[in-house]
Amino acid sequence: MSQAHTTKSPLPRPSDQGGNYVQFEPSLRSEVSAISPFVDSLMGLIRKSRWVHGNEEEIEIALREALANAVVHGNHEDPGRQVYVREPLNNHLQ
Repeated sequence: MSQAHTTKSPLPRPSDQGGNYVQFEPSLRSEVSAISPFVDSLMGLIRKSRWVHGNEEEIEIALREALANAVVHGNHEDPGRQVYVREPLNNHLQ
């Protein structure tokens, strides 16, 4: 991954019983060639952590498509720009 910003958040995940969790914002440069290594690294972390056991393939496909869209259409393949991956805040509010 190109960069990862790691911060601890006081907001508990809905599946946790009030504990803290680690939140990070990985990013990649806006180049098509950066997508596969980025996704491979992120998917390795997801598989290792078992956050979404059984849905990894669907997540990988969606992630590749979303990143390609952001790089090509959003940032027009400008390597000076970054694409950030983050979880929506509303996933923590219930």
